[in-house]
Amino acid sequence: MKLAICDDEKDIRNYLEKCVREVSSDVDILTFPNAGDLLRDGSDADIVFLDIQMPGMDGMKAARILRTTGSRAVIVFVTALEDAVFEAFEVDAVHYIVKPFDKSRLTDAIRKAITVANERKAVADILSGEHEEEVPPRSFTVKSGGVNRRVILTDIAYAEVFDRRIVLHMQDKECIEFYGRMTELEHVSGSDFFRIHRAYLINLKYVSSYDSKSVAVMGNPIPVARGKYPDFVKAYMSYYTRLERL
Repeated sequence: MKLAICDDEKDIRNYLEKCVREVSSDVDILTFPNAGDLLRDGSDADIVFLDIQMPGMDGMKAARILRTTGSRAVIVFVTALEDAVFEAFEVDAVHYIVKPFDKSRLTDAIRKAITVANERKAVADILSGEHEEEVPPRSFTVKSGGVNRRVILTDIAYAEVFDRRIVLHMQDKECIEFYGRMTELEHVSGSDFFRIHRAYLINLKYVSSYDSKSVAVMGNPIPVARGKYPDFVKAYMSYYTRLERL
């Protein structure tokens, strides 16, 4: 795994490198003080942590050049600008961290970037024929109605919670009920799902329409929790950008 850090501030580059090494020791890290050097020597990176405001070429333009030249790099913007978040997702950025950094959010962004980069590598290997065996769908097992049931993640339209009971609404309209915690389901579901409300976890695949008040999933209106709408829009845009690139 090759990771590039591009920021005109040396202290920021050093701090980001330190945080990456705390998360994973199995990453080759390259650092660049400007976008020109990144495009010349780091364009083959699997992950790019990219500042937006830099002298000369800004990070947003550099990201667009990476995309137009065929780069599939996982891009994470690290910037003092708060109002460029939607523009960032136009270039398929997976995260947007605002300076000064919150250490826990930065660590989460690093982990997510590494996870997504590994997923893209696995997909690329499959498409190139390096792995001919069929990849089984992601699934988990729950105890429902006194029996253990295997649940395929992609078949879940949305989940809702009542007290300690979770109800899975499947794409075939079946409902599977079991005892569990929504936070645990959210953890295993991955980036194709979004916690739109304390009581609801939705599969972005089955969203048919949305506004700031509710999201329609298979025709069922799901309420949007206060403050969740901007993050939902980012997740939804990122989901369909990933689909278009596969």
